[in-house]
Amino acid sequence: MSGKNVRTIRVGSRRSQLALVQTHLAIDMLRAKNNLLEFEVVKIATVGDKILDVALSKIGDKSLFTKELERALEDNEVDFVVHSLKDVPTSMPEGLVLGCVFDRTSPEDVVLMSPKNRGRKLRDLPEGSVVGTSALRRSATLKRLYPHLNFISIRGNLNTRLNKLDLESETKTKEDDSAVHTVRYDAIVLAKAGIERLGWADRIDEVLDNCFHAVSQGALACECRKNDTFILSVLADLHNESACLSAIAERSLMQHLDGGCSTPIGVRHQLIPSVGHPHHLVLEANVLSVDGAQYVEASVSAEFPHLIPRGSKRPLSVCENDVEEIHSLLPKQPRISGSDPRAGHPPTSEITHLNLSCSEEELQSADDPSAVFMGVHVSPICSVARLRMARSKRVGRILAEKLLASGASRILEEIRSQTLTASKTNVATSSVTK
Repeated sequence: MSGKNVRTIRVGSRRSQLALVQTHLAIDMLRAKNNLLEFEVVKIATVGDKILDVALSKIGDKSLFTKELERALEDNEVDFVVHSLKDVPTSMPEGLVLGCVFDRTSPEDVVLMSPKNRGRKLRDLPEGSVVGTSALRRSATLKRLYPHLNFISIRGNLNTRLNKLDLESETKTKEDDSAVHTVRYDAIVLAKAGIERLGWADRIDEVLDNCFHAVSQGALACECRKNDTFILSVLADLHNESACLSAIAERSLMQHLDGGCSTPIGVRHQLIPSVGHPHHLVLEANVLSVDGAQYVEASVSAEFPHLIPRGSKRPLSVCENDVEEIHSLLPKQPRISGSDPRAGHPPTSEITHLNLSCSEEELQSADDPSAVFMGVHVSPICSVARLRMARSKRVGRILAEKLLASGASRILEEIRSQTLTASKTNVATSSVTK
């Protein structure tokens, strides 16, 4: 590289082993594409990394693992940060965007058993066995499937949780704000993607592939300043359209349901490719009560425009008139169909299907190079790719509306009421103890 200008890019990361592995994954992919870039990793502690004795659903902040990273971006201390996309709230600070979504693998949850239970499945555990999970969604889902088990919160990074699982003696845990309990875990439930990225696949005893997973689980994303055109152009080389489209649809669903850590919302998707790029998306979702007793599920499928795939040799800059060309060939009205035979999972209710007809909002977004889709802003990118992002966003909104109309609104209102009551009780208890 003698005689060439080498630029050093500062990359923000959480301090955990998994976060650093994911950050270096992004860096390695970028280095492979541009040998004129050097990278400096800036380790940053987040609120979620510091508060380890309270369940995520009880902390109440949707930015638990992102706020400090975003502050570093705003203060120009780093050039971009790497996130597990499931940790990123659907509403982001003004001026910050997700410059790419990449490497979405294995969105399923998995079960890791304690040493004495290796090789077992959840259904095989004795009644009253203790299963640790940090997610209210997992707890609600598994309570419904395995009512004989005792699901409690477990916090800490993956290394910490695995150590707690492998302890032969009891460990202390805080289930509420008033008492500390001791517990011995028989199993824990974690995201498969994180376990695989850390090289711990041999510890997996069961893959919960029939369960719905968290919104954006398994996907990685890089956040940067929207006005930093150089960093945006660098991150565009990492972008994976298939990973992005499923994530945008799921994040749109979450936003329209006003969901977060305290809301048991699960998703499952199937993206069926055609000629090398996304063509057909099936998105399923459910909303559960905290105890898993109440349950609503719905599905939406959609066709995507399939002109100018992301890997086309045609320059991106000449794609900008293609939306109008597509629109002139498409029917104006969307149609609703019944169960879609291409869906990988049998529908529990009639699937709402969107064909290639485009709404005016989708077309306007496709024509706007500054458009942001659930936080995602990839630049440079062609207008047809933006049209597909707009379609994904619409899929999530329609599915949310369908769930709300099917009874999810009542479940969500009960959860919000319970959360508010618990918050007031905790405040009152805290005042008395002082």
